[in-house]
Amino acid sequence: MTQTPSATERIEIERACERIVYAYSRALDLGDMSAAADFFAENGSFARPMAPDKVIQGREAIRAALLTRPKTLLTKHLATNVIIDVVSRDEARGLSYLTMISTTLPGDAAPPYVSAGPVYFGEIKDRFVREGGEWKILERRGSVQMKFSGAAAP
Repeated sequence: MTQTPSATERIEIERACERIVYAYSRALDLGDMSAAADFFAENGSFARPMAPDKVIQGREAIRAALLTRPKTLLTKHLATNVIIDVVSRDEARGLSYLTMISTTLPGDAAPPYVSAGPVYFGEIKDRFVREGGEWKILERRGSVQMKFSGAAAP
């Protein structure tokens, strides 16, 4: 059996990996850190955009790191310009842009909340693998290209 995916398989793989990029951002924004960690392969690794040299290894270590995020931090991760390159039926690579907007929730405020605006603009490089029949993030590396003036880092 050949490892070269058909045109239809390529589209399905691209869409599955693209969906992970968006769904991962949504899980973070909903504060569901456990769901965010579940997008990683068991032996996946992750480096946050604000700490690109600090690699967190393993899904459970990623989960533990994500769970340390302050509960009062409200974020919106805008993932755009997603490009997925299919390597094989079981591997793909991705590149996307990330703009993060955040605010710290005041105790008694109601939406809409006030934010100083975007905190940073960055780039995410992903490697995806099929694990147990599902697409997962094997490697996610973030980096910051721009910090917005006046915005405090999260």
